[in-house]
Amino acid sequence: MSDVSYPYLDKLIGIAKANYPLVKVKQEQVIIAENSYQQSRRSWWDAFSFSYVYSPQSTFNLAATNAFTSLFTGYQFAISYNLGNLLEKKYTIRNSKENVNIALLEQQTYDLNIELEVKKRYFTYIQDNALVRVRTRASLDAESIFNQVKHQFENTDATIDVYTRASLSFAESTQARYDAEATVLIAKASLEEILGKKLEDIK
Repeated sequence: MSDVSYPYLDKLIGIAKANYPLVKVKQEQVIIAENSYQQSRRSWWDAFSFSYVYSPQSTFNLAATNAFTSLFTGYQFAISYNLGNLLEKKYTIRNSKENVNIALLEQQTYDLNIELEVKKRYFTYIQDNALVRVRTRASLDAESIFNQVKHQFENTDATIDVYTRASLSFAESTQARYDAEATVLIAKASLEEILGKKLEDIK
C-alpha cells in the first residue's frame, strides 16, 4: 500500500480521460445528440409550406373562355400545413431531448468505467512491481545459497543431493523472477494503452 500514490493515480485518470479514443467517442455522441435536438426544435416550420403561382394577363389566352379562371390573374399565394406532421413534432422534439439525456448518461457511465479500469490496471502494475522485488530478493538469496553449496560441493563438504536441491531452488527462483518481470511489463503496457502515453513521460 505504501507504493500507491493517489495523487498520481488521479493524474493517470485525467490523462486517460483526455487521451483514450472511446472517451472522445462518447463526447462526440453527446454533441451529435445535442445537434439533433436543436435541429428538431427548429423543425416546427417543416409542417408549413408556401407556394405561389403567376398567371399573367395576356391578350391571347385559351383559358379566357372560362370566366372563373380569367378572374385570377397575376400572382397567387398559398400557405398550407400538414396537421399530422405538426402534431408529431412535439414527440420528435421530446425524443431528441431524451437522446441527449441518454448520451450524457452513457458518457458519465463510461467516465466511471474508465476510472475503474485505470485504477485496476494501476493497482495491478503496483502489485506486480512489488512481486518482482520479492522474487528478485528470493532469487538473490537462492543464488547466494547455491554459490555456497557449490563451493562446499567442490570442496567435498556437501553431498550431490544438497547441491542438486540448491541448484533446482536457484533455477526455480530465477524462473519465477523472470515470470514476474514479464508480468510487470505486460501490466505496464496495459496501463499505457489506456493512458495513451508512456509512464516515463508522466511525472
